[in-house]
Amino acid sequence: METLFLIIIASLFGTSLGVLTGLIPGLHVNNVAIILLSMSPVAAGVLISTFGIGTYTVLLMVSASIVATSMAHTFLDFIPSTFLGAPEPETALSVLPAHGMLMEGNGYRAIFLSAVGSFGAILIGCMLLIPYRMMVNEPINGYEILKEYMVWVLIGVVVIMLVTETSEIPYERRRAEGGSIKWEKGPLSRTIGVILALCLFLLSGCLGWAGLDLDVSSPFGLPATVLFPLLSGLFGTATLIESLRGGAKVPEQTFDDGKIDLKEAAGSITSGGIAGSVVGFLPGMSGGVATIIAMLFRKDPKSSSVILTLSAINTANSFFVLSALFLILRPRSGAAIVVNELIDARKWNGMLPPHDLSLLLISALIASCLGFFLTLALGKKLANILPKLPYSKLVLGIILFIAAMVFVFTGPLGIFVLMVSTVVGMIAPTIGIRRSHAMGVLLLPVILMIW
Repeated sequence: METLFLIIIASLFGTSLGVLTGLIPGLHVNNVAIILLSMSPVAAGVLISTFGIGTYTVLLMVSASIVATSMAHTFLDFIPSTFLGAPEPETALSVLPAHGMLMEGNGYRAIFLSAVGSFGAILIGCMLLIPYRMMVNEPINGYEILKEYMVWVLIGVVVIMLVTETSEIPYERRRAEGGSIKWEKGPLSRTIGVILALCLFLLSGCLGWAGLDLDVSSPFGLPATVLFPLLSGLFGTATLIESLRGGAKVPEQTFDDGKIDLKEAAGSITSGGIAGSVVGFLPGMSGGVATIIAMLFRKDPKSSSVILTLSAINTANSFFVLSALFLILRPRSGAAIVVNELIDARKWNGMLPPHDLSLLLISALIASCLGFFLTLALGKKLANILPKLPYSKLVLGIILFIAAMVFVFTGPLGIFVLMVSTVVGMIAPTIGIRRSHAMGVLLLPVILMIW
């Protein structure tokens, strides 16, 4: 009972960190997890000497904080995606429908749909835990089968990403009245769109392959990872600059949740939850890629469906990354890697989850419940404040803040990586293709490593 109480305290602390990482563009859960890992010896010393708490219990508390941070983050990170156009890779595909709703005065409804999708994914995840345990391990041993074909699964996902690119690129030159040149679409417009998507995938993949070998370091001795400037540039500052170039002004917002089509919501959340859970077991995959797969068989999806699906994927992915650590003993995220460093993750062989996993799942549920209500409350406040702020100055301030954070964590080399990745990240909106093809920054290096 004492351990459970301590886990609850740690979960509340982690949730508060998740609120910060979710609301601040560029500040990722992985960075917080690394900081908590580096601080764990100090925390252990203080708690052991002051309260007599056991060393392993302290490590469990730190792990629970990281899990809670990760789960709360998946709820809160949709707020900057909606109001600032500043998503992470997992929420990149949400920018267009969410931004459209924001410009219609329905930004709060987008936040509400996101919170519903994320919370629904937790319910789906709880129902799928035992079936997944039976499919992944004995008696089916599905993961062992999947491992043999992992590279082909990843290549198949890349092919699906590319062939589902529907953008039509104008390429036929016409002379309009008055002598001006006008570019129009032709029979090969979609083919050109797919070719450009492939080029972006390969370019971002080469960026990832080269960037992951760089030895970045913090001038202040903080934990450093090159993924921070890489992903912040591709999906953070690039989107913010595009938003800044648009010169949009946010209209007054309404605060009506509106009605939800239960059939549509159930289908979107279920498909998103299943896609996110599968991606949680695969290396180098993201919620953005899973969204593409989940939306493949839907004709003309509504903005609400996209938001529900993507939010469900994002949360289900974090939920099942935790489960994967105990099911296949493979950490599939930076946060899971840190948890694996802190505690001895024992393989889940029985019908019920191991003791440590059960405690971490409790932490995930606490953070999800709090994250749901905090998302609605903070979303409503920001929807009320945002139209009154100078939007361009706010976005410029966030860009400068991200650059400052990159320098603090990764130094001058990180700033260079941020600049290069920002340029690459701006290619997709400039030529009119999906930004998700830039996920080659992770997918291509992973495919090459396991080939």
